[in-house]
Amino acid sequence: MSISSKLDGLIMPKPKKEPEIPRPEDAPADGERTGTWKASGYSATDEEAHRNERYSISSSLRQTLTVFMVQMKLFSKMRWTYILLFTALLIPIIALLAPDFIDLLSTFGYSKGYSTTKIAGLLFFLPLMLGLMTSIMCGTQMPTEFKESTAYMNIPLPMSRASFFFGKYLAGFVMCLGIFMFAYSMAIATAMLDYDTIFPDLIASSIALTVIGVLAYSATAYTIGCLTKKGSSVFPFVLMSFILPLIILIICSQINDYALSLLPMFLGEAALGILGASMTGSVGMVILGSMDLTLTWLMAVIGIAWTAAMLIIGYLKTERREM
Repeated sequence: MSISSKLDGLIMPKPKKEPEIPRPEDAPADGERTGTWKASGYSATDEEAHRNERYSISSSLRQTLTVFMVQMKLFSKMRWTYILLFTALLIPIIALLAPDFIDLLSTFGYSKGYSTTKIAGLLFFLPLMLGLMTSIMCGTQMPTEFKESTAYMNIPLPMSRASFFFGKYLAGFVMCLGIFMFAYSMAIATAMLDYDTIFPDLIASSIALTVIGVLAYSATAYTIGCLTKKGSSVFPFVLMSFILPLIILIICSQINDYALSLLPMFLGEAALGILGASMTGSVGMVILGSMDLTLTWLMAVIGIAWTAAMLIIGYLKTERREM
């Protein structure tokens, strides 16, 4: 080879080899293509490959339960939850460390001869706590959702507003109910240290009225929160524990008829009155002596109707609220 030909090979680049275009007749048959799962030799049944699965939006009940569980987790992170539980835990502590408290109540008509009256004495502030606890746990739930913009992430999802509304209310009701049932259990256990006999029928009636009271109070606080932009844990408490009872007391004293004492604002007083309480730590104690405790079934019906009315009002407001 001459020097010139060598120089030409260095200066002139060699032509690139054109890629071969596969011809249709050379392509592999169906099922034998490379780069697919079939070429790997893997096989799966219809159940393993989820070929027969149908995906759809969860039912309204499932959505409600999901919202309920999420709200319960939020309650578990709130310090108020543990403060209120500790308040119920104070019942046996007060009874053991301050036994003179029950003796003091005996001067106001409390009998010391029955276990039920001691239970009523240990639950002396039950009517007041009904308004306070439900207002704290339910009064700011919905406004907080919109204030922190979490509602704007939840409601646009394939979730009905009814599930969102009732799921959050159900969580608030269950949390409040759990605290009051814990308080009842503490009071009953403490009373049984001094008495061998309890009256299950009276205690069951008292607990039933308390459950309906939690329903009515929590629904009222929750609905007031839905009707306001910022919500409040004070206003529902003041309304149900002071303003409405005082108005009803004034009306009853003027007309000399205490039929209005059947309204839900006096469910706490009735629950303790069944146990033999002569007074309570609330405004409604003034009307306790005039209440007809044989009509507690009517009081329960009115309380359930009140709860339904409050929830309907709150739901309609939430349904029409602009996002």
